[in-house]
Amino acid sequence: MRPVPLKTRILLFFYSNANLAGCALALIGPLLLFLGLIERGWLLITAGLYLAGYFLMGRTPEIERRIEASLSAQETLDRLDDIVSKARPHLTEGMNRHLDSLRTSLVEVLPRMVDARAPNDDLFTVRETVLRYLPETIANYVALPPAFRATHVLKDGKTARELLGDQLELLDDKLREVVTNVAASDAQALIANGKFLEAKFRQADFLAS
Repeated sequence: MRPVPLKTRILLFFYSNANLAGCALALIGPLLLFLGLIERGWLLITAGLYLAGYFLMGRTPEIERRIEASLSAQETLDRLDDIVSKARPHLTEGMNRHLDSLRTSLVEVLPRMVDARAPNDDLFTVRETVLRYLPETIANYVALPPAFRATHVLKDGKTARELLGDQLELLDDKLREVVTNVAASDAQALIANGKFLEAKFRQADFLAS
């Protein structure tokens, strides 16, 4: 992984909730000085207010970045639900809609992913999505300061908020395609089973020659 450039690290600090809260609280110091309520030591008071705001707002939610491959389908879905529930307050309405749609698709195919014995491109896509890609992507996004996500251009002229929206939309489309492929495979299997049963049991009379 490439190191984060110094300029980006500075911007992340500047946009962080901790710094913004510290700056907002620190403004009380000069205000008290202006009102004549404090005189000596106002700089120390201002610094103390900044630190108080910084440490009060310094924490970001911890989002799990990977899900164990050994879990059952229901356990995997429960773990993903926990990750998504922590992230929802930080996501837009459109992002949450895509996540709801993704969950619907995963309910359809997760049992097949867990039970699959033969390699399958579609199920590999689901596996990587639910165990690695989606948790890591959400965790990386939530770790960014809110103002930074919405305003700082990162790639292709887009902010982190726009990039995540595009990624979730693409992922949603892909998993719906997987569900369609699985359904089509089921339909073909049903037709084949029907033909097999018809051939085996066309003659219902056991005594007929």
